[in-house]
Amino acid sequence: MRRSGCSVLGCAGLLVLGLALLAGIGSRSASPPAPEVHPGKAEASSGFQRQDEGERLRLSFGFSDYEGRPHRFVCEVSKRDYDRDLTSFGYFQDELDRTVGEELRELFERQAEERGVAPYVHFELFDGTSYRWRSMVPDGLDPAVADALRDFERWLDEDLPRQREELTARYLREHGVLLHGKEASVDYAREVEGATGPLTPCFQALQQVRTGEDDRRLLALFLAFFQDLRYEVPPSIELGRHILGFRVPTAVLARGGGDCDSKSAAFCALWRHRPERAILILVPGHALVGVEGAPRAGEAYVRLGNRYFVLCEVAGPGKVPPGFGRISGSFEYVMIEPAGS
Repeated sequence: MRRSGCSVLGCAGLLVLGLALLAGIGSRSASPPAPEVHPGKAEASSGFQRQDEGERLRLSFGFSDYEGRPHRFVCEVSKRDYDRDLTSFGYFQDELDRTVGEELRELFERQAEERGVAPYVHFELFDGTSYRWRSMVPDGLDPAVADALRDFERWLDEDLPRQREELTARYLREHGVLLHGKEASVDYAREVEGATGPLTPCFQALQQVRTGEDDRRLLALFLAFFQDLRYEVPPSIELGRHILGFRVPTAVLARGGGDCDSKSAAFCALWRHRPERAILILVPGHALVGVEGAPRAGEAYVRLGNRYFVLCEVAGPGKVPPGFGRISGSFEYVMIEPAGS
């Protein structure tokens, strides 16, 4: 996972909680046992295959569960959905600059026209969304126009910078990026929700690997699958598009891998078909998932109000069962509601 520090104007509305104050974190035993790590089968770790089937991608996955038993399942993803998810997330800097810059110009010109000062002011863009303006005031200007020009100058100094931030934030939000201060972050809820439908066949196929399992064993099966997916960190910029080091959920499945926050979002996109809530947890340099449910003895969890979320390390490559892992201090989380809620 690479947390972004982009040169755009901000970052995102994720809720930060001090654990000691508003949330609980702990384990059902004072000293939980060390997680058992299973290396899995070579077939499982190298078992991803993708085939082009016309309008669809046929994805085949091999993985092993926590008992070391190999499994394989196949699902299909629409190419249209895959391409849409790829192109709807992230931004091109020049496109952002051009879009926001033109909106700033239009706003400037509209305000100048409405205030009756358009003949006396000129607006110029430079270096992205930076701007400058100048006024040309002839001798003998009508006092009412002079007053309007002074009011316009105050608007330029006080309101236009805020308008630029709002226009930038709106543009980025439409491209799956949230803004706060001068850092950008992924709108995980948007990406998870958008991928839930396209990845429905993969959820159904994975669920059928072990039919009749209880909820906890099904969770372990899903977690083992994601841990066996290849771990790789996406670049900050891919083919000119700023993607903040994040791979969208459909691409995690279609490419057979991702890093911790990419895998966590993909896990949540599939798990949304279940009735339990999930939270995508962000700590410095790492991401993991919490799945709603009563923790068992020795399992680590996060408590939010009266809800418990069992910690799940999605990233891999080690096989870490549900309930193992720790977080401490403050953390950020994104609540992922079930698809049917």
